[in-house]
Amino acid sequence: MRQDMAEHECSRETSIRQDTAETPRALTYDEVKAAEAAFRGEPFNPAWSAAAAQVYAGLSKAMQEKQAFLESSETTAEQEPEYISG
Repeated sequence: MRQDMAEHECSRETSIRQDTAETPRALTYDEVKAAEAAFRGEPFNPAWSAAAAQVYAGLSKAMQEKQAFLESSETTAEQEPEYISG
């Protein structure tokens, strides 16, 4: 039974990727909850669907990359010499 559910989620996952590439759709309840958790820095709930896992992973990764970029930008700005007009 569990394997059937996993196979169903995998096929659903593929169809979701195709749907979002062509036409936007509303997020499911699980996907909304996953998005909210990712933005708040809360842990993922394993009871959520595979599609919700994709939402959570994608947002978490994007937020980490943004944070790393902002931190590296601040470091670079601190290291740059100031221009002194003369």
